[in-house]
Order: sequence, then C-alpha cells, then structure tokens
Amino acid sequence: MNQPAAQINRRVLIVDDSPSIHGDFAKILCPLVPADDGLGETENLLFGTQSATPSQHFELDSAFQGREALEKLEAALAENRPYAMAFIDMRMPPGWDGLETIERLWQVDPKLQVALCTAYSDYSWEDIDQRLALNDRLLILKKPFDAIEIRQMASALTVKWQMTEDAELKMNQLEQAVQERTRELSDANMIVQNSPTILYRLRGDPSFALMYISHNITRYGHVAADLLRSPNWAQELIHPDDQASVDAAMARVLDRHASGASIEFRLRTGQGTWRWVENRYIPVRDDDGRLLEVEGIILDITERRVAEEKLALLARSDGLTGLANRATLIERLHQAFAAARRGAAPFAVFYLDLDHFKRINDTLGHPVGDLLLQEVARRIKSGVRESDVVARLGGDEFAILQLDVSDPTQSAAMAANIRDTLLAPYNLAGNALHISVSIGISSYSELSLDADSLLGQADMALYRAKEMGRNQYHFHSEDISREVAERMTLVDELTSALQGNELLLHYAPEIDLHSGRILGMEAQILWQHPRLGLLPASAFVPIAEKTGAIIPLGRWVLNHACHQMHLWRNDGVAPPVMAIKISLAQLKSGPELIYDVLRTTARWELAPWDLRFDVTEATLAQTKWTHNDALPRLRELGVAIAIDDFGTEYSSFDYLKTYRVNHLKLAQSFIASASQDVAGANALRAIVNFARDLDIGIIAEGQTPLNRPDVPRAEAPLPSAQGLYFSEAVNAEQAGRLLRDVPRPAPSPKEDEA
Repeated sequence: MNQPAAQINRRVLIVDDSPSIHGDFAKILCPLVPADDGLGETENLLFGTQSATPSQHFELDSAFQGREALEKLEAALAENRPYAMAFIDMRMPPGWDGLETIERLWQVDPKLQVALCTAYSDYSWEDIDQRLALNDRLLILKKPFDAIEIRQMASALTVKWQMTEDAELKMNQLEQAVQERTRELSDANMIVQNSPTILYRLRGDPSFALMYISHNITRYGHVAADLLRSPNWAQELIHPDDQASVDAAMARVLDRHASGASIEFRLRTGQGTWRWVENRYIPVRDDDGRLLEVEGIILDITERRVAEEKLALLARSDGLTGLANRATLIERLHQAFAAARRGAAPFAVFYLDLDHFKRINDTLGHPVGDLLLQEVARRIKSGVRESDVVARLGGDEFAILQLDVSDPTQSAAMAANIRDTLLAPYNLAGNALHISVSIGISSYSELSLDADSLLGQADMALYRAKEMGRNQYHFHSEDISREVAERMTLVDELTSALQGNELLLHYAPEIDLHSGRILGMEAQILWQHPRLGLLPASAFVPIAEKTGAIIPLGRWVLNHACHQMHLWRNDGVAPPVMAIKISLAQLKSGPELIYDVLRTTARWELAPWDLRFDVTEATLAQTKWTHNDALPRLRELGVAIAIDDFGTEYSSFDYLKTYRVNHLKLAQSFIASASQDVAGANALRAIVNFARDLDIGIIAEGQTPLNRPDVPRAEAPLPSAQGLYFSEAVNAEQAGRLLRDVPRPAPSPKEDEA
C-alpha cells in the first residue's frame, strides 16, 4: 500500500514541562529551511511509501503537563484531527509522570504512537514493561538524544500510524473477500507492526566497540545490553556469508575521505532465523579528520528482498544463453545506482559486441551462430564474480554489471581477461572458429546523472573501441582510458622488473636524537624504470596494491632487505633492526606471509626479531575488524611492529592497550604541529607519556637536527627519529658507510625478547 507523503498524518504532540525542550523539538522537526535528511527515502525503504517532497513537515502541539496533554488529545479527537504520535517526557513535576500520562492517553486513543523520553536515572526497563507492557506503540528515546534520532522516530511513527489506519480500513472493506486476499492484508499489517529502524553507534578506534544500540533491537530477539557487552557483537548479528561484504563496506567507511557507506546483509534474530537489512554507516570525524565515532542505521528490507527473489523466478532471462535479459539488467543497474547514491560501493557497466559475428551467421548458418553465442555466454560468465550480473541484450550484444569497483583498474583487468578468454579457439559442430570482442566501459561516479546514462556511455565507449581497431576495451572517458592504460602497462612492466634488475632498495637510518646512534634502517623501494626514470614507491606501490601485484613486490622487498642485512652482519656493521612497510593485502595473505618471513630470514641466517614491519593505523583497524591474526602471529615469532603515521587517523589511543606494538611512528605533520602551538605540544607530550606507560618506543618522522639554532627543542623527549634531515634514504653502499661511521647501540635483552 503506497500512501502519498502529503496525506500522511504528521500531527505530533510534545509533552514536557520545560519550555526550552519544546523549542528544541520545533527546531528539529520544523526547521525554517527544510534539510535534506533522507527521511523520505527511509520511509520508502521501511514502509513502501513514495515521498513527493524532499522533506516532511510536522505539525506540532505543546502540552506542559499530563492533564493538559489529555485535554488536547480529547479535543483533537473531537475535531477528527487525531495526533499520530507524541514525545512524552518521563519526569514532569508536580503532575503525572510520563508513564501515567501514557496510560491516560492510551485509554482515550489506543492508536497513539509514543516515544518516551527518559534518562538512565529514571525507571528501569522492568518498571516500564510492568506499567505499560511494552508493545508496538511505544519506543524509548534515551537522553541525551540527537536530531537524527528524533527525526527518524517522528517520520517512522507517523507513517506507521497512517499505514496502520489505511490497513485497518482496507481490511474492514474486504472482510468478505477471498481468504488469500485477507491473508495478504494480514501480512501487510504485520510488516507495518514490525518495521522499526535500529540506530547504533560505534567507538571510533580500531576496537570499534558497540557504544549504543536502540531498544528496537529487541524486536529481533536480542537484548541491547548483551550486545553492548559482547566483543563479538558483529559476528553474532551478521550472516557468515555476508561478512566479507560488510568488511568491505566498513573499509570504505574507514577511508578518511569517505562520507559514508551502505551494505545489505542478513541479520540473525534471537530465534536463529535471518532478516535482510540495509545498513548505512556514517563516519563522524573531528576537524583534523580523525575518526571519533561511526553511526549506523539498520532498515529491515526482508519483504523487498523476497519480492525481488520472486521476480527473479519469473521468465526474465535470455532463452538462448540463460543469461539475464535487458529488463533484468536495467532493473539491477537502477538498484546499484540507488545503492551507490546511499553510500554503497561504486560499480561499472560493460557493453560487449562480438567483432564480425554477422559473417559467421551468414556463412555457417544460425544454428552454428547460436552455438557460438552460448559458448561466448559461458566464457563471459566464467570470467566474472558470482555477484556480478551478465546479460544478453540481443543479437551478439552482451552487458556486464560489475559491482564493488573501487578503482577503474579492476574493470580493466576483468575486461582484458574476458577479451583474452573469448579469443581462444572454438570447435562447434565440426567448425573451427575464432571470434574477438570489443568492450565499452562506463564507471559510476558521484557526477553520474542517472543509471540509464551509464549504459549509454558504455555503448559510446564500445563504438570508440571499434573505431580504434576492435578486439580491445575502452572507457567512456578518455582521461580514464589513458590513466588505466598507463596503470595496466605499469603493472605489466612491474612484473618484468621483478625478474630483472630494475628495482632497488634505499635505506633511511633511524637515529637517536640524544646519542646520535643508528637504531635501525628502513628499507624503501625504488624503480629504475627504463622509460620513466627513477620512480619513488608512491608512483607504483598504490597501483600494485590495487591490482594484487603487491604480493610478489612485497616478497621481493623482504628478500632483498634481508639479504642486505645479512651482508651488513657479515661486515660487522648491521643495524639492530631492518624496517619494512607492509600493506593490508600482504596481511590478508595470512599464512603465506608468515611462511615468507620464516623462509626468508632462515635463508639469510637472520631471525624474525631482526625485522620490524610498519603498518598504518587504517591497516591496523581493518585487520582488527576482520579478525585477521597475521600481526599477532608475527609478534609471536618475534617480529617487531610499528604503527606508521600514528596520530592522524584516530582521536583515541586506548586501543593500543590491546595491541602488542613495539613502536609508534609519529607523522611529520604531527611533530610540526607540536612546535607551532601549545595544543600540539600537549598532545605530543600526552602520546609520549602514554607510550612510556605501555613501554612502546617513539619514532618521529622527519625530525630536524637538534643542533639547528632556529629549531626549538621538543619539551617531551623523543627516544628516536627517522633521519630524513640527517640523511635522506641512501643506497646500500652509502648506508653501509653511515653504519661504519655512526656508533650502534648494543641490543638489550629486552630488545631480544621483542
């Protein structure tokens, strides 16, 4: 049942003894300039409504005591203008309290939806349940509350009131209808009665503890307090098969430039059944970009998913190939576009056309042409993920909806794979055939106008691919095509570079500011590219991370850094530790990484404790969220762990107590801030003291020499600093001379244990 937004009863009664509270509600629910808060979309997802305006307008009435509220309620009913809902304060001396007020109001109007505003010091849940028998007409709003929670409650409860009215009217009119129709209306009413919005909040540090979850979770058979106490609350709620998708969405939220993310997954109920929900994440950051909290909204979309599955069972596939047809592709494309607008992962659209297929049809006949189309469909299907959508649009035209695309390089890699797969020979009905394909690709971005335009852009890119000679792929944007081509070329060349002598390591010494001794060397990879000259790591490592080439590249760095350490040790000048940067993709390889460390250190007569791996805060956070155990296992082997660019991602450092890290590497910007203002200096001093309490070393990146007269000395002592100003990263020969000239500290028993 769809109810136009204009006909929904938006009458709300505010019952509170404080005039300022009434003013606050008015500012939130009746702003002078309506804000685009997405409530219309929330209504659509929750109740199937179609909003005609971008925001709701609520009609508010005020009552300052329970008796006054009862009088206003009776007057509204007499005028046939009932209130849809009421926000009622728990404490309103000297009159009725909130519970008695609700009891009196429900005696007069049992349909009134209520949000009870209560503090933790008020009645317990048991007291409220005993007095009011908590049911579908009552939600609890805990103080202090925020604007979004109030708007969501007002929107949900007023729409629920209206739809309950409509459902009751329909059921009265159809009392004599067939049993099936009656059952459908009953089911619809149950949906209305069980469609709450769940709000929750996570701590903004790598433990991501559940700080708050709205009481509505009890409708799913869970106890909010139990979830708040559980360190594994996410695993208790999320279907195991959906965990990877949720992890990917969470990774997008942890990106400091992300505004939010959206993901659909199955939520476990207390009875062990599953409900489909849409989860929307909203990161909350401070002015410096550090993550404070992650807010979430969970919407039940089970009925929508069931309807989609029923539609999928209908004849919506291509009769010849079994692929999806055009209508199915268009529907899924629109869904992906809407989800991306809400924060879900971007996607790409492929338009494929077989080169010179008409010749085969004309010379060998349609039966052979059909066999070729079926084999092409099978090969395309084998080259995509299960979540992607492959469709036949008609004739020899195909399309692919590639989901979860974080970088155009992923689309290019899949297009190249499909192109090469389709080039392999075909043997059909005794005929040896060859066919090639031209592919156009359109990538979603925030600037994309609509879903249909993306398919049109892919079609235009297809014709561009044909004009350029066929048997290739092309993006709708020349800039993207050029950038992706350069990246893919770089990846191919990087594979060759790993086998040749184009890669090299330089070493940056970490120098104790007080004694001048070298405490370690950090290995930094460079590429002596035959065309582009000497490339720093920033020019190719990010590309390697996105394409999977980081695994062999990381193995190369580990092997050559350990080899150099072995050579220095034979010369008697080896530093106490060799530091290597390590990426999330390497940590995800888990056992493979552990094996590489053991094999490589043994090969070069080193021990795991001769190494230190540097990881960023964001990488640490994602390994924590996904329960990746690679870092703890490396620590057990004796490998030291340092957090790179510490202090730039998270506002809280409490999570360090749960990690056995050895060092914190303070970002250069953090150090610069400490020398420029008092707040920065205080923050630096707090970190140093905090690290000292946990017996964690401090490495300050980019420290300037202490003998420079124009640089003020840091008040808080920094045990060591990466010497970017003492000596930039140098080659192995120059680093060896530094090691010979600069005294080295003898390893302590404590360092041996680390």
